[in-house]
Amino acid sequence: MNKIISWLSTPYYFNPSIKFKFKIGVCIGLFVFLFLYIFKPFYLVSLENILLEYTLGIGFITFFGVVFFLYVPALFFKNYFNEDNWTIGRNLFLIIIGILLTGILIWSLGNIYKSKYHLKNISLTTFLWYTYLVGTLPVVFFIFINEKNVREKREKRAEKINKHNKEKLKKEVIELPLKVKIYSDNKKECISFSIEELVYITSQGNYASFFLMNENNDLKEKILRVTLSKINSSLNDYQNIIRCHKSYIVNTNFINDIYGNARGYMLKSDSIPITIPVSRSFSKESLQSLLR
Repeated sequence: MNKIISWLSTPYYFNPSIKFKFKIGVCIGLFVFLFLYIFKPFYLVSLENILLEYTLGIGFITFFGVVFFLYVPALFFKNYFNEDNWTIGRNLFLIIIGILLTGILIWSLGNIYKSKYHLKNISLTTFLWYTYLVGTLPVVFFIFINEKNVREKREKRAEKINKHNKEKLKKEVIELPLKVKIYSDNKKECISFSIEELVYITSQGNYASFFLMNENNDLKEKILRVTLSKINSSLNDYQNIIRCHKSYIVNTNFINDIYGNARGYMLKSDSIPITIPVSRSFSKESLQSLLR
């Protein structure tokens, strides 16, 4: 049971691309159509005269259902569909609800054929059971294989990056002892610190939290009303300060390790109590620069 719960909590990639969702819809809709038309499971063997039309209709409805459930809910429940928090469990829950509602729609429209061709009446419960048998198993199998392949691919790349940076000769580092001063958006407040003290910065709505290392090697937080874009522009000359994510700026001198999962790459540090995500737009060369 613990293994199942752990697997459901595994990070998974929710792709926001409309093109990707359309492609997934086509693949699943085509699979459903071909499976039903070729193997004729359940009661379909009795629909020989209208089999192509009937199964093709189910395929089209499945396609539109998949695209709808991958696209529309994410527009209204943005926090739930946050890419950084997406897991296999959330993905399966979305699929289960999608299959349920799509199955109800297909069953309702199927009544047109039943009355017209005097077909055997099938209860909604039985039809949904058939629907889950056809749809759930291949989808779960696809998620399992896809998560495994993506995770292993990124783990191998992360391992190569770590190895590359460990073997790389240390380049001469220019010390930057000068104090840095960051002003708020209204120019009335500011934060001053040494660049060597800065561990990482994260956005908190309209505010930014600066985490600085004090003399006791403890993190101290300072908050300022300023955007990360403005901060990044101010610290652009410091090569060890990199904006690795839309919500994070890190000092690479404090980063110890990088690892990958199906959702993306994460940074680890002995000085930071959390893992920091890396934007998927980062190239391999940019990833290598995150470890020094």
